[in-house]
Amino acid sequence: MEAKKTLLYDEHIELGGKMADFAGWNMPLWYAGGQSKEHHATRNACGLFDICHMGEFEIRGAEALPFLSRLLTNNIEKLQDGQAMYNFMLNEQGGVVDDCILYRYDEEYFMLVVNAGDIAGDFEWLKKNAPENLALADISDEIAKIDLQGPAAPGLIAKVAGLESIRGLKFFRFRPGVQIHGMEVLLSRTGYTGEVGFEIYTHSDNAVKLWNLLLEEGTQLGCMPCGLAARDTLRTEAGLPLYGHELMADKPALAHPWMFAMDFDTDFIGKAALETRKADGIDYHVCPFIMEGRRKAMPGWEVLVDGKLAGLVLSGVIAPTMENTPIGFIGINTALEQDATIQFRQPGRDHTMDGHIVAIPFVRPTSRKKLSNFVDELK
Repeated sequence: MEAKKTLLYDEHIELGGKMADFAGWNMPLWYAGGQSKEHHATRNACGLFDICHMGEFEIRGAEALPFLSRLLTNNIEKLQDGQAMYNFMLNEQGGVVDDCILYRYDEEYFMLVVNAGDIAGDFEWLKKNAPENLALADISDEIAKIDLQGPAAPGLIAKVAGLESIRGLKFFRFRPGVQIHGMEVLLSRTGYTGEVGFEIYTHSDNAVKLWNLLLEEGTQLGCMPCGLAARDTLRTEAGLPLYGHELMADKPALAHPWMFAMDFDTDFIGKAALETRKADGIDYHVCPFIMEGRRKAMPGWEVLVDGKLAGLVLSGVIAPTMENTPIGFIGINTALEQDATIQFRQPGRDHTMDGHIVAIPFVRPTSRKKLSNFVDELK
């Protein structure tokens, strides 16, 4: 099946994007400047990412809150209007159907943003578990999503949308109805890089205009278009998971670094299965690692503990911010303390490479900082 094209496909081609299939979408891996420049631009100035392939669902009705409380693992009862929250959707066996972000407009109106890999399947999961009087809508084709990440991002948004558009906007809060040169956008202080920044939602008709406007107005601030390769190194340095790697439908959502997204005081689909797994003894753990040397471990490489096969590499990158240190995540059958030594081995080879377990994030984030740290006029 031919890969889908996002609303910005022609812009990527014009910018010299190296295109590749990702989750069924034809996406840029990097542009002419290369992955490393894009990575450093995001850490030191700002990067612009095409995220139009993601899925967006609207959930409306009096039963919206109790429905989503059962569907998602975090305690969404704590959400206030204008606030977003990271969540998992689990199957009955406790595996991850998807990880997602929930946006609360009010008690009867929410938006759920899901990964691109199986938008249709995710929507079917919602419909399967929804009460009859709940209004569900897949609005993915109507929405363009563009991410602007990095320390220069607040200044760029203030430039194109005015200071009031970001004044008082806190981490994981969002502001609908913001105007950028005649385009209405939802401005969300979320992201996938660890840097301060925004996820910007607008009508699909605005995608090309908004993309080019941000690139043009951001040139003097060091803004660069960024592809999937930089997005992967940035998210890994930030200690964030990628669905299909760290999170999977056939692995229990236990003993991983993102347990903050799970509240076992709430009642959610998959909870009973996870509690049984905990009682029987957890036999699958996701851990972050750093390798010695300069060669990275690839997904699927074997992980040895005390010379015995214990698991596999889930993700592995060369971290540009960390002087090209190899880092990543492993899935193993035993709990390991921080600084524990492990070995890596390419399947079919005898040679092993050393590494050790560490804490995340690998790189200290700026995402939670007040916007006044980045825009003098807000001080």
